[in-house]
This record gives sequence, structure tokens and C-alpha cells, in this order.
Amino acid sequence: MPRVVKPLNDREIKALKPTAKAYSKADGNGMHLLVKPDGTKLWEFIYLSPTLHKRRKTSFGTYPTTSLSIARELRQEAIDKIKLGIDIIDEKREVRESKKTQREYKDNTFENLALERLEKVKDNISETHYKRTLTAFKNDCFPYIGSKNIDEIEARDIIKVLQIMSDRGINDSARKLYYAINKTFKWAVSNAKAKRNPAGDIELDEILGKLSKNHYPTITDDKGIKALLENTRSYSGDISTKNGLLLLAYTFIRPINVRMALWKEINLNNKQWVIPAKKMKTKQELIVPLSDGAIAILEEMQEYSFDMTIDKDKNYVFPSTKSKTTPFSDGALLGAIRRMGYTTDEFTPHGFRAMFSTIAHEKSKFKYDAIEIQLAHKVGNSVSQAYNRAEYLDERVQLMQWWSDYLQGICDA
Repeated sequence: MPRVVKPLNDREIKALKPTAKAYSKADGNGMHLLVKPDGTKLWEFIYLSPTLHKRRKTSFGTYPTTSLSIARELRQEAIDKIKLGIDIIDEKREVRESKKTQREYKDNTFENLALERLEKVKDNISETHYKRTLTAFKNDCFPYIGSKNIDEIEARDIIKVLQIMSDRGINDSARKLYYAINKTFKWAVSNAKAKRNPAGDIELDEILGKLSKNHYPTITDDKGIKALLENTRSYSGDISTKNGLLLLAYTFIRPINVRMALWKEINLNNKQWVIPAKKMKTKQELIVPLSDGAIAILEEMQEYSFDMTIDKDKNYVFPSTKSKTTPFSDGALLGAIRRMGYTTDEFTPHGFRAMFSTIAHEKSKFKYDAIEIQLAHKVGNSVSQAYNRAEYLDERVQLMQWWSDYLQGICDA
């Protein structure tokens, strides 16, 4: 005759004390209370698996968090399931996996993954690119597809986003946003976070029309250049804006690089400004040899903005009027040109690049590659680009001084 197990009661359970070795007290029907040496009291249930046909053990939690009455309810539920052929351990595992899948599905939204990827590539792209992409996502993309699971998004959802932007007349911004969406999907697929890339099914020109090359307006005649430089030198606004424009004229780099220039990047003794790769559109470091004209501008700014007490990562060459640890605003250069009387169709800050490129290619003795490399344009394949960077540095030093002398000659004429 099988031994009858006397059921436990709360008074008895509370009286159980830990010993050097774990021991258990049975409550019947396969359940017992395991008392561990540290005083933990754990409900355990041993049963014969209906699928594996072997004994298995599971837990119902610790006492008193799981009370005696609740433990018995859980035991009865388990017994009922076992009678139906359900292995309760396997069922628990399936429930956990299902919940995990549901959490992953909920977290795998386009917004979460787009922001995750953007944060990972942040150090490899320019600050302007990062901010522009983030703004485009938040304003024009996330409101429509941001909350969707990435595998639920179809090509037509992306097309809708692009068409809304196109209807507002911002095709160029729509095109850039599409590239960001496409890169997000490619990254997600590569990292097993998405099954496929629906952006790859879109023929962009069919949605936004063919991309037209925009040429920034510029000035290339001597008389017009002289007037522009004189207007800039007599500009009565902020010194950072005035000298920022003049440095653009002498170095013809992109306006964002002037705006974000830090003193730690500039070595007046070596006559070099080294712009790190993460700030460059090409993702390649650019050495800007400093001509006499450029150095004169920087020496004037040095007296105004160089401060050894400021964090070197915040010591801007051209700070704002409000704080020397922040750069002047995005629209400062363009605003100054407008106040000088030039319209959008006549000249923009980017026009200094076109000005130099046109005149240097037409009038200078310097090689095409040297000119293009100094404009931060990619020349040749990746191997030749690295080679050219060293090959043409001496020639680029001469090129920059030639350009400085050319501008000074125009002004002196």
C-alpha cells in the first residue's frame, strides 16, 4: 500500500530551518518544498512527461512569494495539462519564446532600427549629414512608417513618403531620404533584423524624376571678384562671418568646414589646416595648405577666438556672437552675402568653389589631379587616391599660394 503523504501547512513551513545540506518536505501529488542552506524555500514539482515518458522537474516559485494555496493551484493546473498530454516544461519554454518573439517584433520598428543604425555610423559621417538625416527621418518618414515593424513595410509605403515630399516640391530632400531608408534596410538585412529590402524594388526616377545637376552660381570675371572681395572686407557684421567668408575665398572648401573649423585642426607654423575625415563629404582627411592670405585671416581670428582655457573640441575658429564654444549659425554666410546685395541666382557661399575650379583649370599651370584633390573631389580609384594625396601635396602648396596671389593681384589692380 503506497505511503500516504501528510500535506504541509503554513505553520509547519514557517518553522522549517535551513541546514548544512538542502532537504525537502513533500506536500503530495509530486510537489515538495526544497529548503536550501541559505534559507530559500522553493516549490518543486516532479512529474512523468507525457511526451518524453521520463521524469522531469519544474518549479512553481519560492515561498512565501508563492503561497501554499497558490502552489497547490499551480500543481493542479499542471496535473490537468499532463492528463491532456501536455509537457508543462515544454509549454513554459514555448511561452517564453513566444513572448520573446513578440517583444522583438514590437521593438523591431523602422524607427528603432533607423536610429540604431544612424547612431552606429555617426562617427563615420559629417555632423551635417547626421543632423540632416535625423531631421528628415523625424519630419518626413517616422510619422508614416516609423511605428511599423520593419518586415511589414512594403515598397508602396516608402513610395507614399516620397510622393508626399515630391508634392511639397522638395524632390532633392526626398531623394536623400530615400537613400537613408535604403541604407537602413540594407543594414537591417545584413544584421538579420529584416527579411528583405523593399526600397530596392523602387525605381526612384519614376517617382521623383531624373536627377538634375545643380550648379552653384558663381563669379569668374576679375571685376566681379574684386567687387565681391571688397564688399566682404568692408562687411560691417560679425567678425566670424566676415572672416569666414574671406577664408572661403582663399581656401574654397565647403562652407560647413569653415563653420565647424576648430583651432586644434590648424597649425599656423606648418601652414596647414587638416580637416578630419569624419567632417568631410568624401570621408577622407583633407590637408589644406595655408597661403599667406589665409594665414593673415586666421591670425586676425586667433586674437579674437583662440582660448587655451576652452575645451579643444569646442574652441571654434569662427565662434558665434553668443558663445565662443559654439560655431556661428548655418545661415550666417548666406545671410551676409544677401546683405551685400547678391541674390541667390548671383552668388552663394558654395560659389567660391566653382570660382576657383573654373579659373584654376583655365588659367593655372597646375595638374588636373592636384586641383581636384584640393577641391576634395575623388580622383581615380582608392589606391590612386591614397597615392595622389601624398604625390600632389607639394604642388598643392604652390597651388594655394598661386590662388592667394591671384586674388590679391585682382584687388590691387
